[in-house]
Amino acid sequence: MLLHWLALTDCEEIVMQTQSTQVPIYKQFRTTKPVRNWCITQPLAEESYWTLERCMEEASHFPTREQWEKESPVSYGKAIKRGWLTKCTKHIKGFQRKPAVPAKWTLVRCIEVGRQCQKRTEFKKRFHYAYERARLKGWLELCCAHMN
Repeated sequence: MLLHWLALTDCEEIVMQTQSTQVPIYKQFRTTKPVRNWCITQPLAEESYWTLERCMEEASHFPTREQWEKESPVSYGKAIKRGWLTKCTKHIKGFQRKPAVPAKWTLVRCIEVGRQCQKRTEFKKRFHYAYERARLKGWLELCCAHMN
């Protein structure tokens, strides 16, 4: 078996030939998987400028979410994408998550809404929280006294 040693000029010619057979740069963007031959050493994902601390600092300049979204859409978008929105908007007073049960159900209120219904099933469907509160507190018989 013979080994063939290529001179440096021969290697350069081979490289030039292989580069000429590559897809032109304007056609690379038409493919679904672009060829990354422009810089192999470049990392695929760089560290972003918008860290959690920077997003929190940027959000602290705005009194509302809407204003933050309008005036700094990039940081707002990064906060949403990375799940930091609630952490970044803790300083905003007007935006608090509403509780699942908006009203305090007392015996009087449960009786009032119970009177609007003809049957227990209707009461349970229309006013689920009031029904459950009355059931747990033992008020269900009082709330449903008028029902058949």
